[in-house]
Amino acid sequence: MSASTQWQLDLGAAESYLNVLEPSILGPVAERLVSHVELTEGEHVLDVGCGTGAAALAASRDVGRSGRVVGVDINAGMLTVARSRPSDVSVEWLEGSALELPTPGGEFDVAVCAQTLQFIPDRQTAVSEMRRALKPGGRVGVSLWCEVERSPYFHALVQAISTNIGPDTATGLGAAFGLADKGAIERLLVEAGFEDVRVVATQIDIDLPPVREFVPEHVAATPMSAGWSAATPEARGGVLRQMEDRIVAFRSKGGVRVPFWSYFATAVH
Repeated sequence: MSASTQWQLDLGAAESYLNVLEPSILGPVAERLVSHVELTEGEHVLDVGCGTGAAALAASRDVGRSGRVVGVDINAGMLTVARSRPSDVSVEWLEGSALELPTPGGEFDVAVCAQTLQFIPDRQTAVSEMRRALKPGGRVGVSLWCEVERSPYFHALVQAISTNIGPDTATGLGAAFGLADKGAIERLLVEAGFEDVRVVATQIDIDLPPVREFVPEHVAATPMSAGWSAATPEARGGVLRQMEDRIVAFRSKGGVRVPFWSYFATAVH
């Protein structure tokens, strides 16, 4: 059974994404990216591929009421969920492609893109669009997962799904590591015309619930959900047993504490 590698989730999966993936993994990484670009009060921020809004909402807290935050995503389900979220500072949510951002040029002080660029087919155009959206001297911040082998939870899950259900299903997660090369990230930014390009690999330790509780919920919020649902109970049980064997070394009180590794890239227009 094939699985989407583009993470174009429907509304139900987008809600699962908000309730499971954002608080557990993607929210902490998005907040770290926002911290990395060092926003100041009053700045105008563009979140490209905003999903359910983790980075945009974090940015809104930093720029305050005198600032402005716009989130852009091509996925209507993700935006429906983002629009439903409370925020002390208003965020504009726009449906549109990263390849043709629905905003004028030279409008933003900062553009961020949290764990999205790897899913975009024409990455160079997407990075160039971010630069177009920025004011001269504006800055960009991008987060991308490091090589899957550096994040024990992800590596174990890809292997367990591939072994017990099939590599096609595992592709739905493996695609998240499609741009996990520091040199390639640097070249994208340089070739788009950015200067002062810096890419650093950072470890983020994240507390997760017990494997048997978390893995089915995680999978349901990803393109792997169809393959997981179609698998036999024996196959799903095999995934969970293999995951427990691999993650036992990271067990902590109430769950597991696992290191995740992400590249954080910054550059200046």
